Amino acid sequence: MKEWLKKKWAAYYKPMYRVAIFIVAAVLMVLSFPNADKMQYEYELQRPWRYDNIIAPFDFPIYKTDHEVTVERDSILNNFRPYYKRDSIGMAEVEKLVNKLLNQNANKLSMICPQSVNTDTVRNFMSRELTTLLSKTYKKGVLELPEQVDASKDYEMMVIDGNVLEPYSLSELMTMGEAYKEMIGSLEKKFEKKFGAAATWTGVLVDRLPLSDLINANITFDSERTEIEKNSRLANMSLTSGKVLAGQKIISTGDIVDNRSVRLIESLKKAMETQYGLVDRSEPVYAGQFIIILTLLATVYLFLRFFRKDVFEKLSNLNFIVLMMTIFVVGAGFVSQRHGNISFVLPFVVSPIVMRIFLDSRLAMYVHTVTILIISFLAYNSQLFIILHIPAGMVAIISLFNLSSRGQMVRTSIVVFVTYALIYTGYIIWETGEYANINPYVMLMFAVNGLLMLLSYPLIYIYEKMFGFISEVTLMELSDSNTALLRQLSEKAPGTFQHSMQVGNLGQEVAIRIGANGMMVRAGAMYHDLGKIVTPGYFTENQAGGENPHDGMECTESAQMIIKHIENGVKLAKKHGIPKQIIDIIKTHHGKSTALYFYRTWCNHHPGEEPDIEKFSYPGPMPTTKEQAIVMMADAVEASSKSLKEYTDKTIDELVEKIINSQMDQFKHAPITFRDIEIAKEVFKEKLKNIYHGRIQYPELLK
Repeated sequence: MKEWLKKKWAAYYKPMYRVAIFIVAAVLMVLSFPNADKMQYEYELQRPWRYDNIIAPFDFPIYKTDHEVTVERDSILNNFRPYYKRDSIGMAEVEKLVNKLLNQNANKLSMICPQSVNTDTVRNFMSRELTTLLSKTYKKGVLELPEQVDASKDYEMMVIDGNVLEPYSLSELMTMGEAYKEMIGSLEKKFEKKFGAAATWTGVLVDRLPLSDLINANITFDSERTEIEKNSRLANMSLTSGKVLAGQKIISTGDIVDNRSVRLIESLKKAMETQYGLVDRSEPVYAGQFIIILTLLATVYLFLRFFRKDVFEKLSNLNFIVLMMTIFVVGAGFVSQRHGNISFVLPFVVSPIVMRIFLDSRLAMYVHTVTILIISFLAYNSQLFIILHIPAGMVAIISLFNLSSRGQMVRTSIVVFVTYALIYTGYIIWETGEYANINPYVMLMFAVNGLLMLLSYPLIYIYEKMFGFISEVTLMELSDSNTALLRQLSEKAPGTFQHSMQVGNLGQEVAIRIGANGMMVRAGAMYHDLGKIVTPGYFTENQAGGENPHDGMECTESAQMIIKHIENGVKLAKKHGIPKQIIDIIKTHHGKSTALYFYRTWCNHHPGEEPDIEKFSYPGPMPTTKEQAIVMMADAVEASSKSLKEYTDKTIDELVEKIINSQMDQFKHAPITFRDIEIAKEVFKEKLKNIYHGRIQYPELLK
């Protein structure tokens, strides 16, 4: 079971890991995005604006300030008239209420009225007068105010009477207390006029009868309609006062911040929140950001999977690419939370520069483009951000096409600065139509950005150590013959040193012709025979006509002394911190070939015996890269050319063909084609003929 699990893990580990690092990168990028909007500016009234020019990216309304909105809202609420509803009460209904009350109190009426007065007469009189008084009262309106209303005489309202809506003040209506008081006063006057002032029983009658039961409010508060109308007024309240058109200048660097500019800036801020989403991110916002970022990262994954399989297969390469993208996106998110506008702050071209140095131009440009697209969501002006940084990355990559000196990095920073300046200038003039809107402060930031590009140098060293990469800068430094190790080689094994330089010259030209890394080939050639420092006298190129130490030694022993220079070279290289790529060239420059001279000598001395081929074979491994294969070919061709007795076009051609053809079985694991090998043959022939070309025979000087 354990073995089965190990096999499954071995089979699925790398695919799962590749997918996982892209998902983790997407999560980190989303989390780095700020919750706040894109326009986090700190400013003070009556102080100069210290940021870059703000140009309206689209049409947007000018929003009222919070204070203005509050004042207008308070005004609406203060002037708002609540709604009341009038219930219609007709004469017949009032008469019915009055007769009902008199019928219920008939006994009281007969008891209070004196015998000299006809009770029916009094009852009819009261019925007629009360009906008339109540009808007038209800027609005017009896109002019931809610308990929470502290009404004064100027209290106003809207009264709904059927389909009619009319404004009323409190003075135009009566409360129930006022209606009752007025009804009693009028009734007493009517009694006094009818029965005389001396008829005191009339007052008792009015006091004893429950006439207050006749008074009910017919104008009542309509809370539902009041809330609807109030909310409608507030909803229709205008929050804007004017409009700004796309391309219109809002504020420029150095302008004094006044109330108008604050209103415009805050209005643009609100408009961008509305257009690009809420300030506080919700789960759907997180999900949307994750989907977009993961989709963009997936294009990088697929690009590597189908077009750069060599990079895709090495997890260290994927780690490097994903780390570079994540660092710049997360860094941009961090800066945007504190600075607001990231368009001119960060040296985004460092990413394609470093990636170009370690990988290749096409991949560097693709990854840079995807990175800029992701970061553009953080930029205040996404359009300007994209057209600034994608071309700048292109220019940086092109200018470093063949990095061979530190001065190139300085020239690249200057070229990138010029690119930024030209694109920014053109954009501002195009958008605003005014030269005055070009911000000198932005130009200064571009210059600082160009200087920050020089951070690429320490990053190159860091990434080399982290991921085992080797840059052209490092290869150039390793190829310098003044390094301590190469000086030691030239002193202890001068013949080997000269041989290594010739191998480097031959190999580098082949590499350039077939699209391999020429600097890698040169550096590898300079160190491929490093192990000969240990026993330089055992190699013919270092023997100056003296005694040959192989004389008197067994062939197997001599072969082992020659083969051991591989092991010695690897040890020395590791001791002096030589990169792994160069050590691999040391290991593979003989592949698993045979020390033929000593092998054939042994066979000649031991006819009929079966040789132990392992004692005459190099340990390998065989070359696995173009550069390793090129060094193997150049080494064999250069060394063999020294043994030619006659240097003619024919002998050189035959030598090259013979040597390379004998090595073909060593290239089975290297990504080198038959066409590449044929080109290499032609280069070797051409170069050797130039080295060993026939010289003019000068006649002896006359004595």
